[in-house]
Amino acid sequence: MLRKKNFSVYLSLIVLGSIAMIPIFWMISIAFRTNPEVFASPLKLLPPTFTLDAFQTVFENKELIRLFVNSYIIALSVTFICIICAAMAGYGFSRFNFKGKSSALIYILLTQMFPMVLLVIPYFLFITRVGLYNTYLALILAYTSFALPFSIMMMRDFINTIPKELDEAAKIDGCGPLKSFFYIILPPCLPGLIATGVYTFILAWNEFLFAVVLTNSINVRPLTIGIGMLIGEFTTEWNALMALSFMASAPLIIVFLFIQKYFLQGLTAGSVK
Repeated sequence: MLRKKNFSVYLSLIVLGSIAMIPIFWMISIAFRTNPEVFASPLKLLPPTFTLDAFQTVFENKELIRLFVNSYIIALSVTFICIICAAMAGYGFSRFNFKGKSSALIYILLTQMFPMVLLVIPYFLFITRVGLYNTYLALILAYTSFALPFSIMMMRDFINTIPKELDEAAKIDGCGPLKSFFYIILPPCLPGLIATGVYTFILAWNEFLFAVVLTNSINVRPLTIGIGMLIGEFTTEWNALMALSFMASAPLIIVFLFIQKYFLQGLTAGSVK
């Protein structure tokens, strides 16, 4: 009975996973075609002739390469800031009692209730008044404000799973709060830090709306806007569009391939004897 149940579970996962992979497969298939072959009839699942013309078109466009650089600068900056701030804030909320702690946690949760579309105009007015319009800092501040509340709650939950006996033992050995944070709390929190980093990186890498509103120059705008640039008024190079979309997805795929093992590790395995 158990084997039949496991078989049905695995079969369901395979079917659902295959369905989820169809758009990705189709994107890759079109990326390796010429543009006329995209509209050929009957349409074939695999390209009649594999070609790198679409990727060559993308690499020869210096503006698109600049957008790649912009996306990395913005996404990595947001990730770095959120990891540091979320780890320290999560440690404070987990280990210390202070006046207004409950109110602060409620306020952090309330910030997640507002849809991003509702905040476009207030952010635009604020950014223009402080003179940050069309700068990296405008997007970094905006994306950080979106990602940080959830990141703080995530890190707080991770740190809550670490036994407080470790802090007490470190205190007996003469470690202060800051030293305990770096040497006792952070090492077993590596999966939490990675999960937080992945969440913030994906959010910053995929965001489109605020990038359109808060920037107007190719020197600052991220890659998500560049994908839209390939959609013309009268014609669209679908093969180049899919090639650029594949290149935009590749960093996220690579990140998951290298760090997926950390999600399976125990947070405090072997930390308490």
